[in-house]
Amino acid sequence: MTCTLHRADVAAILAREHAAARSMREAQATAPRDDNAPPVHTLDFRTSERHKTNYLSIGPRMGRFLYASARAINARNIVEFGTSFGISTLYLAAAAADTGGRVTGSEFHENKVEKARANLADAGLAPLVEIRAGDALQTLADVQGPIDLLFLDGAKDLYIEILKMLEDRLRPGALVIADNADHLPPDEGFLAYVGDSSPRYLTTLLGFHKGLASQSLVLS
Repeated sequence: MTCTLHRADVAAILAREHAAARSMREAQATAPRDDNAPPVHTLDFRTSERHKTNYLSIGPRMGRFLYASARAINARNIVEFGTSFGISTLYLAAAAADTGGRVTGSEFHENKVEKARANLADAGLAPLVEIRAGDALQTLADVQGPIDLLFLDGAKDLYIEILKMLEDRLRPGALVIADNADHLPPDEGFLAYVGDSSPRYLTTLLGFHKGLASQSLVLS
C-alpha cells in the first residue's frame, strides 16, 4: 500500500514545519509572561495578532491520525476549516494523494494562505488542494458533496455553524474530526450537538499531546 507520508519531499516539508512550530512555541515559553493575557483560543481570530502570525498547528501524532482516518474510509472529498500555515493540510493532502481525492480548505488570514500554498507546493501536493481565503461561512458554503471527511480546526465558536452548514452534504460513514475539543463546553454547542443524544453522530473524544480531539462518525 502506498503511503505518501513516507515520500521524501512530503516528509521533509512536514519535518521543517513541525520544527518551525516547535521553535515558535519554545520562544514564546521563555518570553516574559503576562498573567492577565487571555488564552489564545478566546481571542477574536479576525483581529488577533497571534491568530495571524502563530502556527496554532497540530502535532505529528494528530497529523498521522488525520492521515490514517482519511485512508481508512477512502476519503476522496476532504474539507478543512482552519488551514493556518498548512501543516494539517499536508497530512490531509497526502491522504488524498493515496485515495485519488482532493482537499478544500479555508483560512481567514491571507498571509497564512500564501504560506500554506507554498508549503503544499514544496511538498508536491499543491494540485490536490484548494485553499479559500476569507470567512469560512462564505468560502465553504458552496462546497459540493458528498463530503467524506470534515476537519474542524478554526475558531471554536464556529464549529457548530460550519457543521450545520455542511452536514446535509456529509455522506453516511463520513467522519467529522474536531481539534481542541477540550476548549469547547461539554454540555452545549458543538459537543452537545454531536454527543450521546444525537441520532446522527457517534462521537468519541481522543487524547493527544496538546489536548483532546473529537471524532464523530456520521450514521445517516
